[in-house]
Amino acid sequence: MTAVRVSLSNLAWPAEDMVEALGLLRQGGATGVEVAPTRIAPWDELRPEALTAYRHTLQEHGLAPSSLQAIFFGAPEAQLLGDETGFEAMQRHLRKVGVASRALQAPVCVFGAPRNRNRHQLAPERAMELAVQRLGILASLAADEGLLLAMEPVPAAYNSDFLMTWEEVVQLVRAVDHHAVRLHLDTACVTLGGGSIADAIRQGAGLLAHFHAAQPQLTDFGAPLPAHAQAGAALKDIAYAGWVCIEMLQQPDWRQAIQGALSTVAAAYAR
Repeated sequence: MTAVRVSLSNLAWPAEDMVEALGLLRQGGATGVEVAPTRIAPWDELRPEALTAYRHTLQEHGLAPSSLQAIFFGAPEAQLLGDETGFEAMQRHLRKVGVASRALQAPVCVFGAPRNRNRHQLAPERAMELAVQRLGILASLAADEGLLLAMEPVPAAYNSDFLMTWEEVVQLVRAVDHHAVRLHLDTACVTLGGGSIADAIRQGAGLLAHFHAAQPQLTDFGAPLPAHAQAGAALKDIAYAGWVCIEMLQQPDWRQAIQGALSTVAAAYAR
């Protein structure tokens, strides 16, 4: 068996204990960190110098920024399916994401953010039509910024009302048909959406850019979902070469939670 490239979200530890957390990551076999930029500073205060320094700190511990998440956190005005003002705000914000991505040297950006893409009063068919149109615009902008938008299915359990299943996201990505918009899958999101993670991986193989190993509600891995073993086998079958990122919120005993998550993922996703 060989190891996959494992990263861990920087939401999993207290910001003030970053150095200790990075040591635990290396001890547990991780080689990357998925960065939620606002864990470093609010968007309006986030400067390339601070992001570059963050990347250097990771590199000093033998880690690399694998990807970005929570890219629309703190930007409620940015709306994929809102009025023109809301969509213009999303385009402006995506340029800020581009600055962060370049400084961190991490082009893959997970687009979950249900509050920024919910369809509200739009009929499902009209929402999909508008999403394809607007993501085409965002795709061109993302390409100019050096980004890859990894579209995530987000289930109703996470307050989503649009793109709740992997099948819908695959449909969307294929319709947009742009190299800067690809598929992202998450064990918890797919499971909570009633889907099979193995089917999602195999049927979305040609589109899959990024992967999250996660538990429902982003809890610890004390009772891991069966979906992790299923995902590990399916990712091996399609020769997936991207990152497997552990998405987990900070737990009361965050040190033990990190160690447990890394151990579980190493076993389930080994090739």
